[in-house]
Amino acid sequence: MSVTVNKDMLENDPVDCVDPVKVTSPGAIVVTPVASHPIADAPGKTLTSVLLTVPPGAKSNAHRHSGVAFGYVIEGAVCSQITGDAGLKPYRAGESFFEPPGSHHLGFVNPGLISAKVLVTFVADTGAPMTVPLQ
Repeated sequence: MSVTVNKDMLENDPVDCVDPVKVTSPGAIVVTPVASHPIADAPGKTLTSVLLTVPPGAKSNAHRHSGVAFGYVIEGAVCSQITGDAGLKPYRAGESFFEPPGSHHLGFVNPGLISAKVLVTFVADTGAPMTVPLQ
């Protein structure tokens, strides 16, 4: 049996963070560097942008970022939870999210039927890792 997914189905399908799509073997999240530049008027700080490609059902392990992070969903949808959130929050194409410094990223998953693309921009200490796993 095959299922055809059309654009109208995706646009009208609510993002379900509680019961995301079940994928037997989700692919890994792909991180593609976009840009990285020192910030001239903030010595010791660098602005770095990456494009995340998040396959259906893919999720990240708990982690934190070395600075602030701003995300913009270009395509698809993701659910994300940081310190202080009551649970996973949905973000669809055209929506953005902010992660303050020191927050723990407790959950991040693509609950949908198509890959999500998310542009994430960080401002952090120059040379610091963008992502640090939580123990």
